[in-house]
Amino acid sequence: MSEPHVLVGKTITAVLLSQCGGAIRFDVSGGDPVIARADGDCCSHTWIEHVDGAEQLIGSPVVSVEDVSMRPDEDRDGDVIAFYGCKITTGNGYATIDYGYYGGNLSWPGENFYGGVYGQNGESVDWKLLAGEASE
Repeated sequence: MSEPHVLVGKTITAVLLSQCGGAIRFDVSGGDPVIARADGDCCSHTWIEHVDGAEQLIGSPVVSVEDVSMRPDEDRDGDVIAFYGCKITTGNGYATIDYGYYGGNLSWPGENFYGGVYGQNGESVDWKLLAGEASE
């Protein structure tokens, strides 16, 4: 049996997205923030494109975190962008995170992090509040 996801059972107090879209931060009650980084494979640059329903994550324990199918691939000036998704469910509802380019994923604490390419996901991050009240 696999370990439960790092967010399951935690109560999220704030959701923040890095200005560059390279990471998402979940502040949680009574613990350190949980940061997931958009991680591009090999020659891919991956970023978080959109977070829908972030306010549904505030104040109720996380019940599940799962990968989901997202919208079809999109052509942007000759570059094909594939979208991947993550659905986080609490007692209040759910939020979806879509991220993309190709060959990327969200890397959660404790998972293997490729390290990004082209300097993405450096240690200095400017956060933008999406929902809740951030702890500093």
